[in-house]
This record gives sequence, C-alpha cells and structure tokens, in this order.
Amino acid sequence: MPHPAALSKRLDVAVDAARTAGGILYAGFQAGAIDYETKSHRNDVVTALDLRADQAIIEILRSSFPEDGILTEESGQMGDSLNGQWVIDPLDGSSNYAQNIPHFATSIAFCLQDVPLIACIHDPMRNETFTAVRGAGAALNGRALHTSDQQQLEGAFLCAGTSIHPDLRLRFHQLMPPFLQTARALRTTGSAALDLAYVAAGRFDAAWYPQLSWWDVAAGILLIEEAGGYSSDLCGCAFAGPTSSILASNGPLHDTILYWLKRE
Repeated sequence: MPHPAALSKRLDVAVDAARTAGGILYAGFQAGAIDYETKSHRNDVVTALDLRADQAIIEILRSSFPEDGILTEESGQMGDSLNGQWVIDPLDGSSNYAQNIPHFATSIAFCLQDVPLIACIHDPMRNETFTAVRGAGAALNGRALHTSDQQQLEGAFLCAGTSIHPDLRLRFHQLMPPFLQTARALRTTGSAALDLAYVAAGRFDAAWYPQLSWWDVAAGILLIEEAGGYSSDLCGCAFAGPTSSILASNGPLHDTILYWLKRE
C-alpha cells in the first residue's frame, strides 16, 4: 500500500477536484432549466454539467498524478491502472439534478487493484465533504464518522434504490413488504453515493441497490468500512462490478436484511 503521506496528498487533491466539480454543478443548478440527454437507457440521463464536471476533475488529477489511470462514468477508461486508478462519478444523481432536485454529489475514489484506498464524496448543495483513507477512518468536513448502532430491523431507518430498468424496479417493489411493515422509515433518494455516505454517517442504518457500477460505489464502500460498517452484494458476496448489486449497512443489520432480500 502507498505510504500514508502519499495517500494524504491524493486525498487533498481529490477533495480539491470534487469541490471544483461541485462548484460547477452548484452554479448550473442555481441557473435552472437544466437540459439533459439519455445514454444507455431512456431513464439514464446525462447533462452538459456532468461532462463539464468530469473534465474539470480529470484535469486536476492529471496535473498532480499523470501516471495514474482514470475511470469515469462519462469518459470511460484512460491510462494504465498499474500504479492505481481514480474512479469517478462527476455527478451522481443526474436525474435529481435534471429535475432541479437539490440532492446529488460528486464521488471520487483512488483504488489499487480494485481496492479503494481513499474516498471523497462531496455534496455541493449542503457543503458536506465525506472523506476516508484506508486504515485512518472516515470523516465529514473533518469530523470523525461512525455508522449507527441500530441492532434490529424494527425501528431501523433504511434507504433502498430502484433502477432505471423496469424489471429491476418491479423486483424492488416485490421485496419491500417486510421492510415497510417493520422499519421506522424507508427512503429512496436518487443518489447512491450520498446514500452510502449517509450509512457511513449513521443517518441511514442500511442502504441497498439492485444494480450499480464501480464509479457509483468505490468511494462509498471505503467510507462505510472506515466508519465501522459493512458492504456486500445482495447475495452476501463482495461487490463484483461492473453492474453488481450492493447492500451497505452498519454491520449488525446486515444478515437480517440479506435474509429478506435473498428470498424468492
């Protein structure tokens, strides 16, 4: 693993890049009337601000770490990942953004052999920056983060993401009754990166999605781990990407939620 000082420098640059992208997104949001196009699916949207934020992040990272590989949702794979790779979602929550809903974030992780070593998720609307360094804990605006201590499904505050794909969306609704009947609350927010950051912060006790990509979760997985939580796919295995399911929890609730999500 790289020296802690090297990881600290990378985190500083990642925070700078995320906040720069956040500034672009914030200004665009305040201007209103955000135009968007669709990508792989009619429900998969992208805005011009996604692309502007993406390029701003790439420029900052390349200027400091030209040998590092880069993988972004909007630009794909660039460079060699042998020395490590930046995994970036410049705008997580694009549908919210396009609808002028102020819940979205920029997610940046630095990974070595698909193991996240640093993480930064920045919410420009609330000026909240979630960060983590492997082995050094997680923080929100510099304050230490810890997952919740909720022990039972009864009374739990949960978050579940749907999907842009109708079949997965239907499956989501079929699995909801035990959670709707037992949990204190069940939310769907539209930003996977922030959902995972909120699990790390103890705001949600658990969150799950039927299908996500590596750039959606790389930063969040490390945040949760360093905050004392746990993540897996919906079968209980490690996140396998590039379009894996994910369950992130505080730890004590993990097996109970898996039980209900795995049932036929």
